[in-house]
Amino acid sequence: MFNEVILIGKLANKPVIKSTTNGIKMATAIIEVERPYRNNLGIREIDHVHCVLWKSLAEMVNDCCDIGSFVGIKGRIQSRSYENESNQSISTMEVKVENVCFVEKYMIDHSF
Repeated sequence: MFNEVILIGKLANKPVIKSTTNGIKMATAIIEVERPYRNNLGIREIDHVHCVLWKSLAEMVNDCCDIGSFVGIKGRIQSRSYENESNQSISTMEVKVENVCFVEKYMIDHSF
């Protein structure tokens, strides 16, 4: 089995950084990724991918990125379930980020 994800997109929100009860930093962020094709109206639709970053990656992205920053991420998809405030079971999938690189917008606009 193989579980690896590589995405390039822009941050839809300022990463939200928190600490676990053990003091380990973690951040959540949403990356907007354009689909490689246009819909029947000629528009490229965007997927919003939920990402989780840990330790120094969480701090680095929080310190160096803002809404609209272009980033490349490498990680793996992980699913989890939890109960919300209404005691409903919620299942979600997110990318556990293992590596981040900062991408210049010029590189995105001029890619082949």
